[in-house]
Amino acid sequence: MEFTSFKTLVKEEVERRAGRDYNVRLNDVMKNNGVVLSGLTVMQDDSNISPTIYLNNYYEAYENGQATLGMVINDVMDVYNKNKVNRKLDMRYFFNYESIKNRIVFKLINTEKNEELLKDIPYMEFLDLAIVFQVSIVNENIGAASILIHNAHTKLWGVDCQELYRRALQNTPRILGYEIQSMRDVMLEILRAKAKRCGEAWCDDSIEELGQCVPMYVLSNVNRTDGASCMLYPSLISDFAMAMGSDLYIIPSSVHELLLLPAGDADESSSIRDIIREVNETQLLEEEILSDSLYIYDSVLQEIKIF
Repeated sequence: MEFTSFKTLVKEEVERRAGRDYNVRLNDVMKNNGVVLSGLTVMQDDSNISPTIYLNNYYEAYENGQATLGMVINDVMDVYNKNKVNRKLDMRYFFNYESIKNRIVFKLINTEKNEELLKDIPYMEFLDLAIVFQVSIVNENIGAASILIHNAHTKLWGVDCQELYRRALQNTPRILGYEIQSMRDVMLEILRAKAKRCGEAWCDDSIEELGQCVPMYVLSNVNRTDGASCMLYPSLISDFAMAMGSDLYIIPSSVHELLLLPAGDADESSSIRDIIREVNETQLLEEEILSDSLYIYDSVLQEIKIF
């Protein structure tokens, strides 16, 4: 079955199960790096907000024989029922810049991979990346969410990109914060979680072995979402480099986090670039990739550059 037919069948069955008081729609959503996902929304007549349920992975499971059409539809309905919002969300505040200016934050995306998206949104260049802007919202009905700022919004508000950046530079560290963890601590966290999940005993002897790891650190925000933007926080990288007593390699492990380690020789940097490319090609989803570049913080020039 082709994907178009699959989506239509899912939509029709969800419409039948939901009933006449619901509006079911199919829509394509452009994600990071030009990835376009096919989403389904289920909206009650008395609501103006709905979770988007992406059907791409469901179709892959169906095609691989891992799920029947009935199983897919049951899961879609279950996801909707767990995440639905049975009320209208008042979005009038979003039209008033004074109401949202203290919630503007930034994130980093790849410039080349997002060429089409960048035609419709305000952005600033940063090396081979683009700084783009969102409004971070917290609502008791939908939890934490963000709205990407488009050119139409800046025109409505009467502001320019410099104003967005000025606000985001103040707001992002305050709203999203940051965390720097040693790779040792991150691995311990993963291993402990795995042991707990599998019902296995945790062995503290693993700590001594991990203590021999390269002095590498993971930088992200407290939500661990779009955390690569922490690279832009005023003085964060420079202060950490000073504490380490070294220039820093900045490895873009994904849009969500960066790896920091003391800078070494040219041979080492070449190996790191190879690893970055391999991880991007084999380990990450396309929309999670930030860059194939290796960055370095130069403590003499006091700037981040592509190495």
